[in-house]
Amino acid sequence: MARRRKKKNIFKSTMNLIILIILLVIIFFLVQKFIFPLFQERERIEIEESREEIEVEPPSVLEEEQVVLYFADDNAQYLVPEYRNIQKTEEMAKQAIIELIKGPTSSNLYPTVPSTTRVNGLYINDGIAYVDLSSEIIKNHSGGSTGELLTVYSIVLTLTSFPDINKVQIIVDGNSGETLVGHVDTSIPLEGDDSWLKR
Repeated sequence: MARRRKKKNIFKSTMNLIILIILLVIIFFLVQKFIFPLFQERERIEIEESREEIEVEPPSVLEEEQVVLYFADDNAQYLVPEYRNIQKTEEMAKQAIIELIKGPTSSNLYPTVPSTTRVNGLYINDGIAYVDLSSEIIKNHSGGSTGELLTVYSIVLTLTSFPDINKVQIIVDGNSGETLVGHVDTSIPLEGDDSWLKR
């Protein structure tokens, strides 16, 4: 009798185990067949939505503007215009002087301002541009009356090429001296002088 009960219990346990395994297989099958694909589909939709939300910005195109700079000719007697496209900024006149200090790109032209010169500042008031340059414009100047005239008027002509500038006052380290190197009066605002242009 005890053996029968024992066998019956073993049989019952075995059947329960088999049923449990069958149920687990069925659940696993259902998960694989229906539930898991739902999660995959939801994840795919979320990824696509996140891609749509990311805005691809086109590469920014730097806007340029043409300025005219004045450099010395090969005989260092006259000024010659050189047209240059530079990045557009809110301070185009100041940027033009920075470009002037960098020197010409043409091999037939020569710089008029020492390359070590810095632009401390530039502001415009009532048609007059006040350009404050560092003392290197004096310290490193090659000298001579013609050389000084070419330096002064290359700055003046470059700045007066802007429509809102009629005259230019050259200042060195915050001070408006009488001359740069002893020949040209820079204590007052100067107008552009076309007589220094090469015909």
